[in-house]
Amino acid sequence: MRLKGAFRFALYGIFGLLFASGALWIYADQMKNHTEIDTEIWQQAAAFLLSMHGGAAMITLMLLGALGPMHVQRAWRAKKNRTTGIVSLAMYGLLIATAFGLYYVGSEALRPWISTVHIAFGLGVPAVVTAHIVVGRASVAPVAQPMRTQRATAATLVPADAPADADLVNVMSKAG
Repeated sequence: MRLKGAFRFALYGIFGLLFASGALWIYADQMKNHTEIDTEIWQQAAAFLLSMHGGAAMITLMLLGALGPMHVQRAWRAKKNRTTGIVSLAMYGLLIATAFGLYYVGSEALRPWISTVHIAFGLGVPAVVTAHIVVGRASVAPVAQPMRTQRATAATLVPADAPADADLVNVMSKAG
């Protein structure tokens, strides 16, 4: 159930942007707390990266919504790549739920826990996506077919340096 080129590259691109913006945000968030450097730059970088991450997440939600009927349902019916597909969907669901929690849950007691879960699973997305792609491609790899033996026919018994049919006709007509 391979995705069409443009959609596949859009999905890979947005996943890449989500991963990069999230990973860079983690770094910028850590750097803004260091007193020996200019923390204002890191504060601005963290805010920008978080906005980029949120915007990319909204686009990802649209693409994941399109993925359902285009890919998930068809692959499920064909019984293809179900294990890594279920793991992928569960991970995306967990990331969506924790993102919702980070944005809307006001509890200061829950926020660090939700953030840790979101970061841990977010950093795992490339491995899960890669596994899903590798297993999926392996399941549709061409299977080597056993060679069929051909029966010998008159055409296969003629040597490669034998005269062409027209030459044979000329020789036969002169001989007769």
